[in-house]
Amino acid sequence: MNPIKMFQLYRRVSAVVDIARDGAMKKLWKSKVFWFQLLSAGAAVAGVIPLPAETLAVVVGLINIGLRLVTNTGIEGVGAATE
Repeated sequence: MNPIKMFQLYRRVSAVVDIARDGAMKKLWKSKVFWFQLLSAGAAVAGVIPLPAETLAVVVGLINIGLRLVTNTGIEGVGAATE
C-alpha cells in the first residue's frame, strides 16, 4: 500500500479513537493523585511534615497506591504515546 495513503488512514483512525477516548479522560487538575503529589511535595520542601524522609516516602507511596486503586479514568495527554 502507498505510504501516503497509509498515513492518511492512520490519521483518520486516530481521530476516531481520540473522539471515542475523550469521554474516559479527565483534565490533569481534576486528578486526586496529581493534587496529592503536589501538596505532599510542597509540604516536604517546606518542612511542615514532622517525619523522617524515609518514613514520609513510604507513607506518600502507600497513599498514592490507594489513590490509583480508586481511580478509574486516565488523564488527557498523559501516556498517549504508549497506548
